[in-house]
Amino acid sequence: MLQNHNSDAQLNIAMGGRALLTPLTGIGQYASHLAREFVQRGHQVRFFYGTHWSTSREKGAVTSSAGGAGARSWRTVAAGSAKRFARRFVPGIYRFMPHVEQYRFDSGIRRQRVPQVYHDPNFIPFRFRGPTVITAHDVSWVRYPEYHPAHRLALLRANFPRALEQSDRIIVVSDFVRDELQACFPVPRDKIRVVHNGVSTRFRPHSSDATSDVMARYGLVHGHYFAAVGTLEPRKNLHTALAAHARLPVSVRCKFPLTLIGVEGWLTDSLHLALEHGLREGSVRRLGYVSDDDIPVLTAGALAMVYPSVYEGFGLPVVEAMASGVPVLCSTARALQEVAGDAAIMRDAADVEGFTEAMQALIDDSALRERLISAGSARARSFSWQRTADETLAVYRQIVA
Repeated sequence: MLQNHNSDAQLNIAMGGRALLTPLTGIGQYASHLAREFVQRGHQVRFFYGTHWSTSREKGAVTSSAGGAGARSWRTVAAGSAKRFARRFVPGIYRFMPHVEQYRFDSGIRRQRVPQVYHDPNFIPFRFRGPTVITAHDVSWVRYPEYHPAHRLALLRANFPRALEQSDRIIVVSDFVRDELQACFPVPRDKIRVVHNGVSTRFRPHSSDATSDVMARYGLVHGHYFAAVGTLEPRKNLHTALAAHARLPVSVRCKFPLTLIGVEGWLTDSLHLALEHGLREGSVRRLGYVSDDDIPVLTAGALAMVYPSVYEGFGLPVVEAMASGVPVLCSTARALQEVAGDAAIMRDAADVEGFTEAMQALIDDSALRERLISAGSARARSFSWQRTADETLAVYRQIVA
């Protein structure tokens, strides 16, 4: 664990906020939880959203549901809308937007008190003449380029090597990512710091009475569905989950539907085709985006979490499920082994039959479920956003001192 340096001194921190402009997936949750923790400790945090700077305490409050960003200003909302519009209708904008964003970044730096440290939580920082930290969540785009859209590959290939050179420290979210980063890039090991993600206290066991309103809203029954949480994209390997679930007897799979919870991602044409039969049959449910308030309830209400990802840097939904008292069935991806330990059932990502057998066992074997719940709850207690923030602040102080 990292040591704190001069841990009582308050810091003036700049953070990249572009991951907060869309519905909060993994990186957005990471950034918002860090900001919340920093603000609660009295540090000054300002986000750069690509078009403008904004304090993390917009309108004077830090909300629990957002995890840290507080009530969003009209400029932040507009920036998010512009980003989504550009991504969908003006793909060529990615070629020149970095120059515009750098200009806006520099302008904001000049007008305000210069931050003591700048941290971009989303791989690629802007140029900053001061201590710089980035977080690299994985290198899936190197290992599995076919799982990423072309514009993202181009952006990372053109800018990530520079980001590694520019940064004074590189935070990675697991030992696995540290090893992957060094295998793929010539980065000195002493620049890398492993800081695990945390899990919100909002993820906890819920009784069936406590989930009844949310269950009714989504047409689900507490303890009678498999949850698959995450952005719909190829790396999550939902094809294995769908194929494995489809091998269950029809009466069983309709009683325990596979429920997909997450926003639409990219390269999903084949997934939509694979979903058609289950959606018609009623054995598969697709909820799409759900609110931050509903995610903990939907997680806690599941019979089990199914997470057959081909490649992960951490696997936040796995820890959230364990904290919620829900058994986990996941792939043997190395980061998931690191995070879950012996508290989950693990099968190779391509082992459809193995996933089917595990799903059936989770339905039939209450003793197995109780063992996994107990082990998972104990495992989840080793992860917290407070610890993540403490260790991240220690990284900052190493380069600010």
